Amino acid sequence: MRLTSFAILFVIIIAPFLCISGIQSRVLQKDVELRAYYDQVLDNAVQDAVFMLAHQRRQVSGEGGLTIQNTREIAVSHFFDTLFFSFGVYGDETGMMRVKGCVPVIVFLEYDGYIVYALNQYQGSEGYSIMNYCWYPKKPYYGAAESGRYLVAYTLDDTVVIYNTYDGQEMEGQFSDFSALIPQFQTKEGFETARLAAVSQSIEKDLDSHIARFNSFSSRMGVTHTFRFPRIVDADWIRALTDEGMLVFAQGFPVMTGIPYESSAFGGARILGKSQLVGYEREGKAIYCRKSCDHYLSLSSLPDFDQESIVSFTDARDAASQGYYPCDFCRP
Repeated sequence: MRLTSFAILFVIIIAPFLCISGIQSRVLQKDVELRAYYDQVLDNAVQDAVFMLAHQRRQVSGEGGLTIQNTREIAVSHFFDTLFFSFGVYGDETGMMRVKGCVPVIVFLEYDGYIVYALNQYQGSEGYSIMNYCWYPKKPYYGAAESGRYLVAYTLDDTVVIYNTYDGQEMEGQFSDFSALIPQFQTKEGFETARLAAVSQSIEKDLDSHIARFNSFSSRMGVTHTFRFPRIVDADWIRALTDEGMLVFAQGFPVMTGIPYESSAFGGARILGKSQLVGYEREGKAIYCRKSCDHYLSLSSLPDFDQESIVSFTDARDAASQGYYPCDFCRP
């Protein structure tokens, strides 16, 4: 057989394999792009929601205004609306239910505890089974210390509440105040390690039970994916404990090949930061200043001052990003 014949035979044999390999390569590339798109959509939805959460928290009032729970509900609604628009299913009840079925749990990380918003199945007033999201009671960030003698309730800063399980005594203060009782609190690093473990373990234990419950009825929502406990590394927990915010878990979005899609997204609402600046409107101009500014204190006591225009900011960048100008008197 001549060389050209060998070449033709070789091409005939190898061509199908090259074609299949090329198709697989394109499928893998499209799969990577699809997963990246899901990540971007999820991150954008969370960031939009926590921006709304932070904005609404500034409007909270004890006299008939927004409540803390109202702000959570607004943030959740904003989160899902962003997802629905991104996936082109807004207004399509079936499509929206399928998207919701991929996000079974949302966690609100707050200063002294966390609140879970999760899908659940329960009996309606007429005896029918209802599948919908439920708000669960707020739980503290608990951790045990000194072989169980002390139960520590952590916060998102250095404040702790110590419960003595032997005599029922309760103490509150900075972690350093209790360094004689709890050796880990003798250093900042030891305290941060203990706090990280307490927060992550508290939430992870709760998430495990919620996901197991969801798997028991998820098929009725058109979800064929079996959810598993999300992987959250310490670096993500450390980032999550910087501010109050939302932690969202998504699994089961359709992919082209490989392992099922799973992701988590955190958005910090910058609510925790101690607000040292205030903003107000005067003569059509939005101004921010220090809370102790004499000019501001003088203006705020006048009868024509618009008290409803007062807002709080964590720093000058936060104020400037919302169109406020620095005060000419205190120069914050």
